Amino acid sequence: MSESLPFSYELIFSPRRRSVQLAVVQGRVKVRAPTGTSADFLQQLLQRKQAWVLKHLQNSTPAAVPDWLSRTQILVAGQYLDFSWALGSKGKVLVTGQNVQVQIPQRVSIQRRQPYIQQQVQYYFTALAKVFFQQQVQLQASLMSVAPTDLRIGNWQRKWGYCDSRGVVGFNWRLMQAPEWVARYVVVHELAHLQHMNHSTAFWQVVSRFYPDYPRAQAWLKQHQQQLM
Repeated sequence: MSESLPFSYELIFSPRRRSVQLAVVQGRVKVRAPTGTSADFLQQLLQRKQAWVLKHLQNSTPAAVPDWLSRTQILVAGQYLDFSWALGSKGKVLVTGQNVQVQIPQRVSIQRRQPYIQQQVQYYFTALAKVFFQQQVQLQASLMSVAPTDLRIGNWQRKWGYCDSRGVVGFNWRLMQAPEWVARYVVVHELAHLQHMNHSTAFWQVVSRFYPDYPRAQAWLKQHQQQLM
């Protein structure tokens, strides 16, 4: 997905197609195009159709999130990658190219495979989040002239991050499934609370100053909340 678009999409090439088709199906944008269609052409087309896509996304019913045993795709840094699982000698998450695979030890019972996969995915993204947010908080805090006292990575169902009165900032590991530009917005949002512990006009002025395109990031999070949460 390009940073200039507030939605992600699935691109399907076919040698039999003669034209490009856009469709919004159960909260997902699908682009079907003839094999060999240039990326620049598709990008320009999606830019022109952005208002149409956002309108239909708003009115579309999101697809139910499949359980981990039957899931075929997963969001990683804003891109849908192929997802699978397999039995192995030890548990680990393998990310190669456009594929993510969770290996499950043979000793894990059939009944435990579903929560085991979910746990391994959480461990993987949490490790990424610790590195990413440590770097981003340090960078943005310097630019914004604020000084958080601590950084935490959490597993919350109803919030992307927080900032408390002690200066502690926290971020949801699921943000590692979003594009980096979306995760950076959440960093700016939470650090702005170190100046204004509310959502007042003054608060949003700070956010806008350091992240002018924040409405686009908010739109992405709203569209993909079900897939991430």
